[in-house]
Amino acid sequence: MNTPVLNLAVAEGRRFVRNPLFWLASLTIVYFVRNAANATEAEASWFVLTGFSLLLPGFILVMAMVLAVLRGRYSHTEELLGTCAVGPDRRSIAHSVSALWCAALGAIAIAIAVVVLREGSNLGRWSPWFEDPITMPFPNLALLLQGPMALLAVLAFIVALVRWVPTWLVIVPMAFLLLVQASFAGLFHGIPADGARWLYPLNSGIVNGEWVGGCTPTSPCELEVAGFDMGTAWWHLAYLASLTVFCTVVAVLRHRRDRSAWIAFAVSAVFVMATAAAQVLTATTYTSRT
Repeated sequence: MNTPVLNLAVAEGRRFVRNPLFWLASLTIVYFVRNAANATEAEASWFVLTGFSLLLPGFILVMAMVLAVLRGRYSHTEELLGTCAVGPDRRSIAHSVSALWCAALGAIAIAIAVVVLREGSNLGRWSPWFEDPITMPFPNLALLLQGPMALLAVLAFIVALVRWVPTWLVIVPMAFLLLVQASFAGLFHGIPADGARWLYPLNSGIVNGEWVGGCTPTSPCELEVAGFDMGTAWWHLAYLASLTVFCTVVAVLRHRRDRSAWIAFAVSAVFVMATAAAQVLTATTYTSRT
């Protein structure tokens, strides 16, 4: 990565920081942290710290990244920019590197949440089974870093997607994927714990099973929970990092297909598959209630 690419990455990163919509969306983090601090159940604190509090600000950053990548196309300066020292392939790298600013902002938000919510060696009590509450441990470092790393990987994916499908309409399927991540694969424990659940950008690490009960006022729902999987979270970080590199290379391939680019593509693809397989095979799946 040369100096022009780095300078462009810094300039794009500063655009993210100055985006008023991002800071407005970041107020939701304050809301979630405040609610978690006042909640009687520790579940809210767990989801804040494992990165789910970054979903809405992250989506604002996704929209900003889409517009940043399309800026030259919509301003009809793409051909002119192509004659500069930073061609479209290097600009793709710069866009992905600029996402480091977003990841840093996410890490700062999680660090502040840790300071506010940490009062001891664990987060407190949680009652997925009403008559048998369990103690929620404090998330390990891998789970705390999951949110910022997921931001980095998703924004790199956006760069690659928009390079190959140059339209702002890619925001529509991303909004749907946000809902899936937030609901079925996240806050509502919609998917029983297995290895495949770690392929999503965010994973709660809660080893949960199925909902039981009638889900009625007379027969409320209860959730089967066997524990918390923190070991696989380290493989998940490696998976997100390799996915970031892979998506950046895919974006570069849109405009440059020399030998070094194809080698980078093959190597990064191997790392993505290896880390994905590692987390799927080592993940703790739900077997029985403990």
